[in-house]
Amino acid sequence: LFPTKFHLTDGDSEIIDSLMKDEDGKNQLRITQRLRLDQPKLDDVQKRIATSSSHAIFLGVAGSTTAVTNEDASIQTRPMRNLVSYLKQKEAAGVISLLNKETEATGVLYSFPPCEFSTELLKRTCHNLTEESLK
Repeated sequence: LFPTKFHLTDGDSEIIDSLMKDEDGKNQLRITQRLRLDQPKLDDVQKRIATSSSHAIFLGVAGSTTAVTNEDASIQTRPMRNLVSYLKQKEAAGVISLLNKETEATGVLYSFPPCEFSTELLKRTCHNLTEESLK
C-alpha cells in the first residue's frame, strides 16, 4: 500500500464517489498495468481528457502511514516515494481500472510520476504552483 492523498485540481468531483471506491467502500486503488511515457501514448491520454464526457485531474501527495488500518498482515505499507521512483525508473505511469459495479460505469486512472506531461497538466489546472513545488 502507498498511502496517498488526492487533491482535485480540475474536472468532475463526482468521479471520486462513483468510481474511486472498491466493493467495500474503501478508497483502495490497485495499479494493474503500466503505460509507457512515450508521445503517442501521452497524446492518447490528452485526447481522452479532452473528449471524455467526464474527467478529473488530481495531485497526489504522500499520505500518512499511521492512518492506514490493514487487516491483511501480508500487505506492506510503503512510502509513496518508492512508487514514484519505480515509475520514474520504468518511464511509465501506473494504470488503474475503475469500475462501479452498481452502475457499471467504468474509467481509467493514470498515476503519473513527475514528468513533463504531468507538470504541464498541473500548470494548466493549478495556477498557484511554484517551480519548487513541482520537483
